[in-house]
Amino acid sequence: MTLIFMFPGQSSRYPGMLDKLIDLHPANRQILDLASQRLGRDLRTHFSAENEHAFARNVDVQVGVFLANHMFLRAVEASGVRAELSLGLSLGEYNHLVHIGALDFEQALLAVQARGEAYDRGPSGWMASVQPIDIGELEQVVRSVSDLGLLEIVNLNSPRQHVISGEQAAVEAAVRVLEDEYYVQPEVIERHVPMHSSMFESVADEFRVTLDALSFGTPELPYIPNRLGRALPRPSTADFIQMLAEHVYSPVLWRKSIDFLLETHPDAVFLEVGPRAVLHNLLQRKWTRNPKFKTDSRENTGEHLAGVVAGLRTSASEPSFAGIHCSTR
Repeated sequence: MTLIFMFPGQSSRYPGMLDKLIDLHPANRQILDLASQRLGRDLRTHFSAENEHAFARNVDVQVGVFLANHMFLRAVEASGVRAELSLGLSLGEYNHLVHIGALDFEQALLAVQARGEAYDRGPSGWMASVQPIDIGELEQVVRSVSDLGLLEIVNLNSPRQHVISGEQAAVEAAVRVLEDEYYVQPEVIERHVPMHSSMFESVADEFRVTLDALSFGTPELPYIPNRLGRALPRPSTADFIQMLAEHVYSPVLWRKSIDFLLETHPDAVFLEVGPRAVLHNLLQRKWTRNPKFKTDSRENTGEHLAGVVAGLRTSASEPSFAGIHCSTR
């Protein structure tokens, strides 16, 4: 089998998740301490379950989820699990960059901090998650409300799940149409930051100053940017900067990325490495029957993770997944 790590984006968060990850893997305390030192603030106190404003700013959402993804990664690797491929949805692409060796943890952390600060200064707008609906039908809805303001499909996450982003009036109108005429379940997921829409091109221009200052290395594993939905061979520093800048105001091609991996690695086994189970749940059986796992659990996360490692060992021994490319030693 080919094990593939999937790092989730900003929607994958909840109060107290970093304390939970320290309990899961005590070495994660050092990661959080280092991050607090580099950013100059007490992150453990800020992200504690008692702080009801922990995710009030987008910069805190981005830093919190990036750290949680990284801490889950370290817990997984400490259990002996390694993957030869990974990818990340939206913000999760920065965890992907760390995993493949293109950026070190501290540089990625500072980039995520700057990215979030730029997002908070950007133009205001809304985002809504929409499912179940085909892309063609959603395109018709977007066109039908275009006179009310800019609205774009910015996440193509699965055959039947997408995200729209743009001006508030247009998002609200689209939500009403979707509920009344298509009987789908739209959910407003953001009331401040219209991520990945063309409204954010000015934000990308600001953030590019941060990207230009980063020291990108030659990745040890393939780079699969959201911008392309496929691997980018031999990426240069200029390639990384272009992909990450355009990423700010361009659609996330998650479905295309997964389809690319399914085509190139039919033996793929997917493991979501991060809080909640958003990416795990997108991989419905009507899309793919390849095995999937998640690192997080509402119950005993330590027991759950041990079960995941055991499940990966089982998958690796199945005849249909011969030729293992996953280390669980």
